Amino acid sequence: MMTNDELTTGVTATKENLLGRTAEQIGRRLTDEFGEPSYRGQQIGNWVYRHGVFDFHDMTNLNGGLRDRLTDRFTLDTPRPKAIQDSPDGTQKLLFGDDTDVWESVLMRDGERRTVCVSTQSGCGLGCRFCATATMGFQRNLTPAEIVGQIIRVGELLPEDERVTNVVFMGMGEPLQNYDAVKAVLDVIASTSGLEVSIRKTTVSTVGLVPQIHRWAQDGIKAHLAISLISADDKQRSELMPINRRYPLAELKEAAIAVANATKHRVTFEYILMDGINDSIDDARKLVSFIHGIPCKINLIRFHPHPESEFRRPSEERVLAFRDYLYPRAPAVMIRKSFGVDIDAACGQLAGRVGTGDQVSR
Repeated sequence: MMTNDELTTGVTATKENLLGRTAEQIGRRLTDEFGEPSYRGQQIGNWVYRHGVFDFHDMTNLNGGLRDRLTDRFTLDTPRPKAIQDSPDGTQKLLFGDDTDVWESVLMRDGERRTVCVSTQSGCGLGCRFCATATMGFQRNLTPAEIVGQIIRVGELLPEDERVTNVVFMGMGEPLQNYDAVKAVLDVIASTSGLEVSIRKTTVSTVGLVPQIHRWAQDGIKAHLAISLISADDKQRSELMPINRRYPLAELKEAAIAVANATKHRVTFEYILMDGINDSIDDARKLVSFIHGIPCKINLIRFHPHPESEFRRPSEERVLAFRDYLYPRAPAVMIRKSFGVDIDAACGQLAGRVGTGDQVSR
């Protein structure tokens, strides 16, 4: 287990961690450090991201002297899960960190898809009332190595004939508060010698940090952006999501349009339905009005209560009525399937808890 200092800096002792960088970035670093040709980065990237090799001495197409120098100066550390929980539906939740600095990721199996939901922060400081992670408060941003490490460790749970097909940044924390680290991981995903997950099958979720959404548009990031909307009424959204007091719906809409125009694909709005709170036909009518003019799709999510929650799951009748009002008034609407509810792995439930049925990882 890495120390708190190692987790924060992404290094072990005096060694620099190369995990979480693209092959091109690794190549440039080795050129600067050792005068090695840049293609060394491609070789190392292939070993790490394609073959799961993290010991420089096992990289047989590197000469022995270089392997020794790499081992002395660099590392490819990634944290290992301290516990794994299994759900009967095939979902697995992984717990990383220590007693006071924890984060979780989730493996979801659905048909041919193998999706990993990654965390970008330990805890979260934005205070959304429906989210279990908010009860933890903010601890720190995760490093690119720790985020990439979640994808790698989840991949190790799959049999040899399966691989991670989709990545969603919807775990603990607000991804756009850790913008540079998230962008670095997206670069690794998109790289030809990266994780072999299509950037088009990668989604990053945000509560609606407007400046960072505009930056996303300016950077031309090709991953999908999902905005956690929850309500299309400013007063209600501000009560449920305090970030709305800083960036109200009018500013959020402008940012969403900017992203859709820049990336040429739809923005996703995530809408968690809570009984008697935001699931009425009047709420649906406000949502239709808000999305007018935005190329988008809407994911409806049934709220799943957790111990800290004051809210309830809506009836199936209300969920279907809400959906039926939206479509065809909204261009695309789907009710999102929930995974791992019994192990607190569903949307908004991640809070670093270790249940009695946890399996300690080896």
